Amino acid sequence: MKNLKIGTRLGIGFALVLALMACIAGIGVFRLQGVGDAVQEMVQRSLVKERLAAHWLLNTSSNSVRTFALVKSNDAEVQEYLQKQMSKTSAGISETQARLEAMLDSPEEQAISADIKEKRSQYVGLRNAILKLKAEGRQDEAARLTNDKLVPMLEVYDASIRGMLTHQAERIDKAADAVDSLNRAGRMNVIVLAVAALLLGAVLAWLLTRSITRPLTEAVRVAQTVADGNLTSRIESSSRDETGQLMLALKNMNASLATVVSGVRQGTDAIATASGEIAAGNQDLSS
Repeated sequence: MKNLKIGTRLGIGFALVLALMACIAGIGVFRLQGVGDAVQEMVQRSLVKERLAAHWLLNTSSNSVRTFALVKSNDAEVQEYLQKQMSKTSAGISETQARLEAMLDSPEEQAISADIKEKRSQYVGLRNAILKLKAEGRQDEAARLTNDKLVPMLEVYDASIRGMLTHQAERIDKAADAVDSLNRAGRMNVIVLAVAALLLGAVLAWLLTRSITRPLTEAVRVAQTVADGNLTSRIESSSRDETGQLMLALKNMNASLATVVSGVRQGTDAIATASGEIAAGNQDLSS
């Protein structure tokens, strides 16, 4: 790494930190998408199906009460009113059934729906037969069938609808658990990556600072030594980055200065020798 340019090292360090930040953002978006999908599944499907089943159960209960009242009533006007209300509610139940069946997306749901459909067909068939007996004036027979067969059949029909409610409630609970799990996993992933990014940033900052400041400190020391007139420093350059180039330049400068000083010293010595010889010659001439 010491042979890389300082700008390259800084770029790599920042790129690694930014890459981790991008990973954090990506994982956060991915987890949020998972939470959104789970919530959508819960709200737009399971919850809707549960409400449809609950509406079906409520309407069935309402019609059963009207059936019992109609069997016991001898008032033609009341019977006509109850018949109209029952027909209207039955049409609503059929619509609810169609909407629910269109949303079923698992074999288990389809099996439950088929069971409800069968139980409803049996219940409605017996109910219509009882109402026919009632219309024919066979009051006692209609009452006996109501108590002996229609009530137990209604309980079975009711239980089958409640089975769908229970199934949808379980799916809602599972979706809620999935949302919680995705939320916790996403939070943990973000925390771990954030800590990793902080640690990586700290390590890279320390390494980059150390790789830059140590050679610069050495370069300052060498320059100060040269400035003090000491040209005997041993200058080594072990890198090819900007600080390594600076150390090499200082080494060459130190060598050049040493050569210059040596040349000056030799010239000075030659001048001194020549001066001595001239002085000696002058002395010989004067004597």
